[in-house]
This record gives sequence, structure tokens and C-alpha cells, in this order.
Amino acid sequence: MESTPHPSNAGYSSPFPPQQTAVALALIFSILLMDVIGFTLLSPVAPYLVARYDNSALAVTLITVSYAVAQFFAAPFLGKLGDRYGRRPVLLISLLGQGIGYFIFGMGGALWILLLGRFIGGVTGGNMSTATAYIADISSPERRARNFGLIGMAWALGLILGPAAGAIFGQINLAAPAFAAAVLSLVNVLLGLFWLPESLPSEYRDRSPLRLNDFNPISAIFDMGRKPGLGWVLVVLCLFNFSFNGVNSTSTFFFIEKFGVQPWQTGLLLGLTGVALAFVQFVLVQRVVSRFGEKRVAMSSLFGQAVFMTTIFFAPAFWIIYPLNMLNGACSSFTFPTLTTLTTDRVSHREVGLLMGVTTALGSLMNIFGPLWAGMAYEQVMPGAPYWMGALIFAAAALILQFAAPSKG
Repeated sequence: MESTPHPSNAGYSSPFPPQQTAVALALIFSILLMDVIGFTLLSPVAPYLVARYDNSALAVTLITVSYAVAQFFAAPFLGKLGDRYGRRPVLLISLLGQGIGYFIFGMGGALWILLLGRFIGGVTGGNMSTATAYIADISSPERRARNFGLIGMAWALGLILGPAAGAIFGQINLAAPAFAAAVLSLVNVLLGLFWLPESLPSEYRDRSPLRLNDFNPISAIFDMGRKPGLGWVLVVLCLFNFSFNGVNSTSTFFFIEKFGVQPWQTGLLLGLTGVALAFVQFVLVQRVVSRFGEKRVAMSSLFGQAVFMTTIFFAPAFWIIYPLNMLNGACSSFTFPTLTTLTTDRVSHREVGLLMGVTTALGSLMNIFGPLWAGMAYEQVMPGAPYWMGALIFAAAALILQFAAPSKG
């Protein structure tokens, strides 16, 4: 392995025997999958629900921004709580809060109520980062990247099933997807309450007293950034999320403007890309990482995305986009688990929850600034500019990982 494990992790092993570890991973995957499906259920209907009260583009944007801003401030603190009190209670509270947020969003009645529902969802949106910390707790070093791949697989399947289910429920009633998402969250609460064991043994929990500064996400980010070897990996993770979110936010507009595609074509494109993502996560990640190491695989995946995004920009016909987008998605499937492993190896188990909260907070920021950048580049530079500009960002991230992030030895 090319990352340098934190010295305080020496001697740490999973608190579960192998069979119980497999069961816990299956439960976490089920929770993650239903979580992603619930999140993406809203995507087909959210603009129509907002338009009931305000049909401006700004109002639709505020729905996303309210969630991201709330998550930015809350995620590091939730991660800190997970390090102190265990993953299970924080996960249960997060899932319950998500369900309440979806229910309020479905009830509606005014724009501020919709914003409140998404804000509550953002404040309690520590379920994904807590689940990631849970996986880190129960994974051996050699299987950590593969197990982190479960998160990518959940996203791949959720991005296929969620929007499709949202469109179907939306035909019944525009609020139905929000209520369906609330039900999924409550099912997850029951799964966690009755079957999911705690993953962080008490002897590995953070015993430091809570401070006022623990509520400050900026302080948490800088504290993590100062740890040996971690700061540059966090920079790479930010660049990846910035470009990835930005390009995806404008890709449909680009395909419509350049090729005149129909909705079924973009739907097929997303579905095939989801299949590629799931295949890589399930079949290839562990094998490739075991042979080449996390850092080398992460660098190669970033360079690969730079290449395929450039070729997508220059593609002369839309049918060529199908294989190129699948290959680009396959490359991105390696990026998250390898970068996540590189970050978790650089902190003690007492800090994994806080680290995952920090990466979630940074991801929320990139989910705001990435689309803003891409939209301005698309309008002010040229259609498709986010693709070639994003390729440059991916290449820069790979070079930073190569020359700035230290390796073992």
C-alpha cells in the first residue's frame, strides 16, 4: 500500500469476526442504497414543486444551496460526535432527520417550508459520512478500498433507480416522491435500530471534551489540513469534486445544444454509465488497487478522466458519447475509494468520523461552487467549456497527488 498508515492505528482490527463484518457491510450497503434512492427520488419533481410558489431559476437553485450550506456547517460536528459516542447513534439521528426533512418538503405550502425541509435534511445529512466512517471501522487495511467501493456502487444503482422511481411516483402526485423518500429513511432507521451493531469500540473513541470550536467547520477543516500528508490529498479531493459536479451540472445542456438529443437518449446515457460504475466498484476496484496501490490508481483515474472528458468535448457524433461516458464513469469509480482510503490512512481511528465530516463539508462547498463555475464557463466562454477546463483541473489534481502528497517510505 502506498499510503502511510497513522501510527496510532497500529494494532487496530475490526471489532467483528469475518461473518459479522460481511453482514454489517451488507446492512450498510442497503442503508446507503436506500439513502441515495431517497435523495435522487426528488430530482424529477423538485423544480415543479418549487414552481408552485416561485418559478424563478434562483428559487430552484436555493433548494440545492440550502441543503449544501446546512451540511457544510453540520457535517464536521456530526463526525466529531461519531468519534465520541459511536457511529450507530449518529447514523440513526441523521436518518431520522432526513426522513423529517423529506416529509416537510412533501407537505409544502410555501417556498420557505420547502427550504426548511431541505435545510433540516442538510443539518442531519451526516448519514453518508457516518456510514463511510463505519466502513473504515470494520475494514482491514487491504480491503478498505474495496469496501469503500460499496459507496460508489450504492450511488451508481441509486442514480439509476431513484430518478426512475421519482418520475413514476411524480405521475401520481408531485409530492409522492418526497413522502416515498421519507418512508425509505424511516425503514433505514429501523434497520439500524434493530440489526446494525456499533462499529467503534469504546477504547478507540475520542475522549477529548467538546469545545465551542468543534461547531466551527472552518476550524475542523484547517485542523485536518495540517495533519502530515493529509492536506494535499484533501486539495485533490476538492478539485475532483469541483470539476466532477461542475461538468455533470452542464453536460445535458451541452448534449442538447451540440447534438439535439432527446430525453430518452440522456436517460440511456445515465443508465449505461451507472452500469459501468457498478461493474468497476464490484469487480475491479479491489483487484486493481491490490496490484498497483491506492495512490497510483487514484492518479491514473484522474488522468483517465482528463483524457475522456477532452475526447467527449471533441466527439463528432452522439453515439460516440455512450462508450466515452462509460469509460469516463469507470475511471471516476476508482477515484473516490482510493482517495478516501488515502485520507483515512492518515488519521487515527479516533478522528475518522471528524475526517469524514470534513470531507462531506468540503464536498458540499464543491457542490455549490462547481456548478456555479461550470455555468459561467458555459455561458461566458463557450458551450462545452466545462469539459476541457474540467480536464485541465483533473490533470492538475493528478499532478498534485503525484508530487505533493507523500508516499510510504
